[in-house]
Amino acid sequence: MQRLFLNLAAIFLACIAIPSLLSAEDAVDYINRGNAWQEKGDYDKAITEYSQAIRLKPNNADPYYFRGTVWEKKGEYDKAIADHNRAILLDPKHANAYNNRGAVWQKKGEYDKAITDCNQALALNPTFATALNNRGAAWYAKGEYDKAITDCNEAIRLDPKDAKAHSTCGNAWNAKGHYDKAIDDFNQAVTLNPNLAAAYRDLAWLHATCPNEKYRDGKKAFENASKAYQLSGAKEWSYLVTLAAAYAENGDFDKAKEWEAKAIELATTDKSAMDKDKAEARSRLELYKKGRPYHKEFKK
Repeated sequence: MQRLFLNLAAIFLACIAIPSLLSAEDAVDYINRGNAWQEKGDYDKAITEYSQAIRLKPNNADPYYFRGTVWEKKGEYDKAIADHNRAILLDPKHANAYNNRGAVWQKKGEYDKAITDCNQALALNPTFATALNNRGAAWYAKGEYDKAITDCNEAIRLDPKDAKAHSTCGNAWNAKGHYDKAIDDFNQAVTLNPNLAAAYRDLAWLHATCPNEKYRDGKKAFENASKAYQLSGAKEWSYLVTLAAAYAENGDFDKAKEWEAKAIELATTDKSAMDKDKAEARSRLELYKKGRPYHKEFKK
């Protein structure tokens, strides 16, 4: 009788355990499918898969983190932060969640919060090259160009194939007026990653708008701006702005006006466009209406 009781108890415990194991396995399958859809750029399907994983395993930080990355790509920054918050609550050592939340804070213009999150990611993983680059990008946005270059150079040391770090470093060198170094970094970025739209865009911007005439090149500006626009999927206003500047540098002010106007319209729904950016776009449009290209002023 005792043996029968023990056998029945074992069967009962197994019946309880099996659904739990199956749920865990199913959750991983949903995450993997979500990652595949995210890689293909089908963000809505990715979100559906991650949400199913969360339903099965609500205390697993990873599907919240992955879903947060997709919300960021869709421009739903508040939803992205909410998911990363949940991931960090469930796993306070989730360096990726801190890093990605930092990237979202930067897109919202909250640069100090971005730096704080990147600091936390680096405290958890001191060799996290992506977090160094993201912190460098936040320093750049704050006008702390030397700190940006330091972080990006360290990211490149840790990961010599980090194209984004070269691109961010290029922006900082451009802002400091070291145009040769900026061009070298942008070219290195597109060599490492020929599909990195932002690097083509920023190289085009330099060639179109540089205050030093020596570095302005309308042909290169248009080639790189066109490449950037094609790679970007035409979803971000900044690629249209750059194409307009390239047209203006080549003397085609009708096209410059057309693309700057399109950029201004797109910026009204693009959450990465700040009020300052929109005001500057309107000012450039007025320049193009007068038949004048936009060139940045020399920094003193």
